[in-house]
Amino acid sequence: MSVKQTQPSVKQQAAMWLMIIKQLASSYAWQAIGVGVLIGALLGLVFAWWIWPLHLYDAKPSTLSEQYQQVFLNNAANSLAAGKPINEISVQLGEGWGTKTNTTDLQAVKNILTGMIQNHYQNNDQNLKAFQNALQAVGPANGAADLSPVLPLLITVIVLLAVIAVALLIIRRLRSEKPRQATTVSHTRAAVSGDQTVVDTGAVVMPSVSRAAGGARPVEKTAWPGETRAPLTQFATTYAFGDDRYDMSSSIETSGGDFLGECGVGISEMIGAGTPEKVTALEVWVFDKNDVRTVTKVLMSDYAFNDAALRAKLAPKGDAILARPGEVVELKTQTLKINARIVDVVYGSSTPANSYFQQVTLELATWSDSVS
Repeated sequence: MSVKQTQPSVKQQAAMWLMIIKQLASSYAWQAIGVGVLIGALLGLVFAWWIWPLHLYDAKPSTLSEQYQQVFLNNAANSLAAGKPINEISVQLGEGWGTKTNTTDLQAVKNILTGMIQNHYQNNDQNLKAFQNALQAVGPANGAADLSPVLPLLITVIVLLAVIAVALLIIRRLRSEKPRQATTVSHTRAAVSGDQTVVDTGAVVMPSVSRAAGGARPVEKTAWPGETRAPLTQFATTYAFGDDRYDMSSSIETSGGDFLGECGVGISEMIGAGTPEKVTALEVWVFDKNDVRTVTKVLMSDYAFNDAALRAKLAPKGDAILARPGEVVELKTQTLKINARIVDVVYGSSTPANSYFQQVTLELATWSDSVS
């Protein structure tokens, strides 16, 4: 079968980005960060509205509107006329009038006074001029840095980091625990029919779904028919019924760590209703950094492969392949080649027969034309 090689549409590009986002979302670290951010935000709201609400007080003159700044400076001029020392008055001006940090920009104050004098503010020109001249004799007044607005932010950040750290520790602890006990279900017993594994009725023990099994498990590099070179990478992955988040991807790199592309396996189509999902088709894909295409092939159940409507629906995703043990599916891009060998196929028991996968194990090997 030939591989479909087309320019990706906007819809396909959006699907690729969605797949990347889903991969990140399924990461335990990102889940922990998300939980930490949510809890931190809730704690921040509690602090901001109830425990440590914001109160505005002790505003500096420089933070007032010009109308109130003029009132303040006019009162300061009157205080000087009443005999208050200019050094005390200049300190009370506070910092922040101009662009300087923690000091009073006297020139900015004098500019406001000049405007007030020109407009004959409250006919107090004499006191305002005396105040302006007196400021010329003093230097800028130092002001201590005000940390009160920063403290709540620092405490919020510390609490948020602590929550994220605790969430990471909890998730790591949960992941390190032994898998839960296998559950007996009235469902399936494996038997062999022809070259495919089917499932007969009867009570069997179905192991709990393992996310690790669905990941890329490195395996020993083996010889492949028609290949004279050893693969760059070789790994196995298993889809198991109940793993509704199954979406495996693995980077393709040289021995020196140079990134060449990425390949993976994910759920392509489900049938029926209810949970867990009944997966009737998986898709194998490869992305080449030197190629704008993402090549995909669809591994179908016996039911889906022989259903004209389902095949037509999945045709845009790639060539249809009947999933059967021993089948080797080849995907090629401009510089990469992927061989996906179907190791085993186990069907679930339902009507219609052989319509969804109980378990599928694949072994993928990668080669690159740019690496000898």
